[in-house]
Amino acid sequence: MAIHIQSGKNSLDCSIKHSKVHSVPFRIHADCDAPVSRYFEPYVKETQGNVLKGSFRGYPLRGQKIAIPDGYIGLMLHENIRPTIKKSERKFYIVNNFNEIVYWNWDKMPSRNDAFIKALDWIEISEALHSPITEE
Repeated sequence: MAIHIQSGKNSLDCSIKHSKVHSVPFRIHADCDAPVSRYFEPYVKETQGNVLKGSFRGYPLRGQKIAIPDGYIGLMLHENIRPTIKKSERKFYIVNNFNEIVYWNWDKMPSRNDAFIKALDWIEISEALHSPITEE
């Protein structure tokens, strides 16, 4: 299966713009835009140490803003039509980019033990492993 990521001015009919990106610890079974800035963000409070507190359907959430590592950029992709056959080519279009993400956990602070945060650590490890070796 081939995956193509395309960009460009005319790659998507409607322009999808997001001001913030949230990674939440639950799945919402919907495929549409959500008015996050209207129903979620006004109730998020920032406390000491840049800890964010919020809730979803009455369940407490704890969050933290995480910057994308230097030299990298986060991309939001959109797929117009998902193929019905698994081995078909897939085409994604870049609709926006971001340099920060708000990472949320259920009622506990995000920590270095969370898989998402560990994955960002692998970027630095990968760079160290794959950088050219210079003799001194």
